[in-house]
Formats: sequence, structure tokens, C-alpha cells
Amino acid sequence: MDRLAKNLLFFFLFIQLFFGSFSVLGQTYSCYLYGSITTVDGDMYKGAIRWDDEEVFLTDVFNADKEENPYLKYLPESKIKNNEEGYSRKRTWDRFEVTINDERRNLSSVYDRKFQCRFGDIKSISVTGSESVCLELKNGKYINLSGGSNDVGTKVWIIDQELGLLKIDWDRIDIVNFETTPTDHVETFGEPIYGKITTTKGEFTGFIQWDHDECLLGDKLDGRSRDGDVSISFDKIKKIEKTENGSLITLHSERQFELTGENDVNKYNRGIIVSIPNVGRVDFPWSHFLSLEILPLSKNTDCLSEFRVSQRLFGTLVTKEGKSYKGVIVYDLDEAMDSEILNGLNDKLEFAIPFRNIGSIKPMAYNYCLVELKNGMKLYLGDQTDVSNKNAGVIVFVNEDEYQNFKWEDIERIDFM
Repeated sequence: MDRLAKNLLFFFLFIQLFFGSFSVLGQTYSCYLYGSITTVDGDMYKGAIRWDDEEVFLTDVFNADKEENPYLKYLPESKIKNNEEGYSRKRTWDRFEVTINDERRNLSSVYDRKFQCRFGDIKSISVTGSESVCLELKNGKYINLSGGSNDVGTKVWIIDQELGLLKIDWDRIDIVNFETTPTDHVETFGEPIYGKITTTKGEFTGFIQWDHDECLLGDKLDGRSRDGDVSISFDKIKKIEKTENGSLITLHSERQFELTGENDVNKYNRGIIVSIPNVGRVDFPWSHFLSLEILPLSKNTDCLSEFRVSQRLFGTLVTKEGKSYKGVIVYDLDEAMDSEILNGLNDKLEFAIPFRNIGSIKPMAYNYCLVELKNGMKLYLGDQTDVSNKNAGVIVFVNEDEYQNFKWEDIERIDFM
């Protein structure tokens, strides 16, 4: 992955150009989760929604495991056997041994994939079991999911317009329906943390999730000062700067405290996630973090424009032999909608990019590829299934009755429409 690190500078030049001025207006911010929860007894509550004490915005991601892979039937038996034998010779994977006689029984385990999409692309979530759901996208497509994360089987919070806050148990929920947040005043869980993060890789401005947890200005930053334990709400904080053993906290009043002793403020911090419009989410480990300056929300962005109705992936695949195949695309034998998410790493930075933001993907070597976004940004991503030779392959449906399968190593590039 040395080559990836060398190309990071190219990416950061683009990030400064495209996203230095991104902002939204807090008073009319339209990116809150909002809708209704109907219980198994038919009671309905309506208002701002929070997935337990975590996801609260349309840009947050819902995670679960797919119960089945409908695209396995398009794999020829010879290819299944060849793929399995080749993989077992070349590298050690977490895969099952597959033979011609038992391949169909084990294939679902071999090609298990996690489903990920942002809440803004979801129309409804119906509870079907203690750890299972039927998720409906905005285009009317239903997907059966089970387990795989704490997003399934958890409490769902709602600020009912008349009753106030309710924390509804999973087994009491029938369906959660999502709606557009009203433009008039609605009580919400709080304003988002918005700011500029300075890292060893450059500066980034966007919505912040601190330590994979705190995302609201009312959330608390915990630490220990020289005089005792301190919990400071983010709306009081002007700047956080990493120090040798902790963090220097500057308040809006210019008072300063050096805090240590808690994972919020030291090397045990789980990471700082920045949500960047028309790109996706970037997760920075503490080792890359230098400082965070919390900024006021400005007035010129509406996040709803990011969440148009989900469409099938469509584009052109070019092979290394120069042949082109245009049609509906299934990527990694799994992702078929533009609302699904591509995951990749670059020098410990974790990227999660909705496919609708991707212009092209070009495999560069066995363990990484070049991903060009529709805004012109270029990223070198690797090490994960979506962006390396761990990829299960691509199917192109050139028409209703004709399709072609392609191995990762046979692909020159994929251009998405």
C-alpha cells in the first residue's frame, strides 16, 4: 500500500477545492431523521427520530447483514469451482471450501455481504423479528436484513409532537416510516457538530462525529483536568487540539483546559468521522488528528438534494482485452443500487462512499484501485472487499436475457452513468 500513501496528496488537493465552503443553516436544517413509529398494537408516534442514542441524521448509515444474495444464481458452476480453487491457492481468506456437490448449500456463506445505506435513502423499516427487518428504499424496493450490527434489535427514540421523548423497545415496533423534516419549527435532538478538522493529511470541513459517538452540540466531551473530572458540552467548545498525552480544550470564552484520562481526549479515541456532501464519510484515526475547530452553521446547503430516489447501477465495463459491456451492473456480486456504499482504506483513513457519487472505478493492482467521483475527485482506495482482489466479481446485464460475469483481475475500468 506504499503507492497509496504517495497519492494521498492528490486527494487532499481536491478536497480543499471542492469542500472548503460547505455549510448549512441550523434553524432550518433539513437533515434530521423524522417520521412516525407504529407499534404492534397500532399506536402511532410522530416526530424527530433517533436510532437508540446513535444515528440522528439522514447522512448516518444503517448497517445489517443481507439474508440472501439474489445474484448467486447468475454464477456458472464452473466459475464457482474455479474461483474457489484459485482463491485457496493464492491467499488465505475467511471462505468455505466449496465443491460441485455442495456449492449451492455453502455459497450464501462464501458470498455473505453487509448491507449499508444512509438513512436518507430509506422509506421505511419494518420489524420482522428480534434481529431482522424488511427495509424499503425510496424507490419501493424491499430488502430483507438480519443482525450484523447494533442497528437491528435496538430501541428507537422519538420526540412525539405531543408526548415528548419516548424510547420504544424493538419488540414493540411494527414499522418506522421516514418523512421529510417539516420546514416549520420541530423539536429535535439537538444541533449537529459542524467544523474544520486539521489532520496530518490536510484540512476538512463538514459534519463531525467525535469518537464515533458525539455528533450533537449538546453532547459532552469527557476528560480529567488537573483539578478533577470534567464534562464539557460541545456547544461551549471553540477548539480541540491534540497534545502529547491528551487534548487542549479552548472554550468560546478563551478559557483553556488540558484534559487527559478518557478516550474522548487521548489515543484511545475511536476516530473522528467527517461527513462530506457529494462524497461520503471519512473516518480519521487519532494518529492522523491534529485539531478540530467548531464552526457555526451557515446558510447555503440543503442535504435533501443528496437523497434522490435510488436507481439501479448502470454503466459500461471495459475489460483488459478492450471489450466494452454496457448495462445494469451488480458490483462485488452484491451492490446493485446507487444508494449502497463502497468501502475502502487509504493509509488508515476509512472511506464510505455512496455509489451515486462515483464516476468510475479502475483496478490498479491486486489490492487497490482508483476511484474517481462525479465531482472530479480521485481517490486511491484498497484493502477492503469492494476495492481489491477480494472483490467477488461484477455482473453486467446487457439486456433482459443476457448477462456477463467478470473477475476483478479481468476489469480495466467501470464507468457509471
